[in-house]
Amino acid sequence: MTSHAAQNLDLLDVETDRLLTTCTRLTDPTRDSLCAGWTVAHVLTHVARNAEALSTMVRSAVDGQERRPYASEQARDAAIEEGSRRPLEEICADLRDTAFRFRDLAQELTGPAGEAEVRTRTGTVVKGHQVIAMRILEVVFHHVDLETDYTFDQADPEWVARTLRRGVRQWDATGEAPGLTLVPDGLPALTLGGGGTEVAGTPGQLLLWLARGRADGLASTVELPAPPPWA
Repeated sequence: MTSHAAQNLDLLDVETDRLLTTCTRLTDPTRDSLCAGWTVAHVLTHVARNAEALSTMVRSAVDGQERRPYASEQARDAAIEEGSRRPLEEICADLRDTAFRFRDLAQELTGPAGEAEVRTRTGTVVKGHQVIAMRILEVVFHHVDLETDYTFDQADPEWVARTLRRGVRQWDATGEAPGLTLVPDGLPALTLGGGGTEVAGTPGQLLLWLARGRADGLASTVELPAPPPWA
């Protein structure tokens, strides 16, 4: 576990740096993102507040005291809405500072705290070291949501492959997945809903469809349905 947590921290460092670099090139925080109803400013503010929430989970893993990542869902939403109204420079500084604070705390998860059980904001029990993986997903997904020049295909290939498989499992678990066979370039095929018509594309293109319903660049002979919200 220790080595896996350390590897994930290394990956988080890479993806955080990429996101912060993108922030330096943003000019319009009011334009729409891939997250329905959210602007670029909303997305960046959310990633900052997520770092604080996950930092709370890390503290619980370290000292054993149960804490809520957010005071409430209403407080979470209000903080994102209010924070999105700030100047872009302030939002990006907030994103950077909270990311660095989380990273410093998360180092503890390479030790015994990584095996401690903590609760997510939805009440799911996870091991401390899984909080690092949760943060990676937030950073990568929302970086893509900004609709800049960064795509899932630029993320770590092994991470993309794992996350793509996770997306297929999640949809299958609903019992409502369509019968399709996903054919990601360079990876084994993945069957959705028992398999069926092929859907071909890069791993990143397929993940974008599963995560955000965007079928850009995918090849198939059928019209692709909208996936359920990412769990």
